Amino acid sequence: MTFRNKFLYFLALAFIVSSCATNNSLRKPIFNTTTYNGKTGEKEVTKINKNRAAREKDLYLAMEKADAAKRIVEQQQVEMNTIDSTERVDEIEMALIKIYERTEIIIEELNATSPYSINGHKRTLELAKELNNLLQNYIEPLKKMIASNKEVRKIGGDISFDAGSADLSKSGKKEISKLVSSLQKDRTMWDDYLEDHNSNIFNDSIYRLMIIVNGYADEQGQGVEDERKNKNTALSEKRAQAVADEIMKQLNLQKAEGDLIIDIEINGRGETLPPNIEKSQTKKNSPERRISRVSMVLGPKILLYN
Repeated sequence: MTFRNKFLYFLALAFIVSSCATNNSLRKPIFNTTTYNGKTGEKEVTKINKNRAAREKDLYLAMEKADAAKRIVEQQQVEMNTIDSTERVDEIEMALIKIYERTEIIIEELNATSPYSINGHKRTLELAKELNNLLQNYIEPLKKMIASNKEVRKIGGDISFDAGSADLSKSGKKEISKLVSSLQKDRTMWDDYLEDHNSNIFNDSIYRLMIIVNGYADEQGQGVEDERKNKNTALSEKRAQAVADEIMKQLNLQKAEGDLIIDIEINGRGETLPPNIEKSQTKKNSPERRISRVSMVLGPKILLYN
């Protein structure tokens, strides 16, 4: 089961569970200082019961925060689904799945917690603290990684390679140089973000750079159809590999400060149409089919919620 299918499975299951757990397992609030899901308790708060009322309110506030966190993660997966499946960074999707699963567990535990005992209140506060950590240190900054994943760079084959060749031209290397240089801007953005948030979780954080290079070819070539397709698939993979190799070469020349883990995925897509291109709008030798598409996501490794 792929990461995406697994997430959809958990999403469907969670919807059934949470529709019962979130709305029905918790009783209507007792005290009139507490409101949850549009329901407010009717019992007035006095000097005698004020501690129980405060504990009840803390529990329902934690439930509201958990519901909000779950909705945010669901929306983030919707954003991921707008990215073509060949260009999504699996590590981000897996992080979303794990965070979603943990949020569901927190909701279930909150449902089973009595707000009126000292131990129940203590556990409520512990879970509320964990929710704050998920929201501030994982869910919120993951938005930036998803936004980066949505930005795809294109390396035009016609200006970057000679016809039928997988050797990068000067123009191609220049295009990749621009792409690599943009990473410094991303690194500066994250450095500023982590400094502003001043959270211990990000201290000495290792950065991770995740790259997906997809190579494409048109439908030109000699030989029977299967032979031509195989040749074009091989050519598209060689070109994707050439792009990846040049990226690595230039990154090594930069000698970026600090620890950086780099993962590169290379795919030769052959005559498959690149994303957002309809066959009816292109010819078999259209230039927009002879490209490499590059997805690059840089971020603190800790965000991937390992």
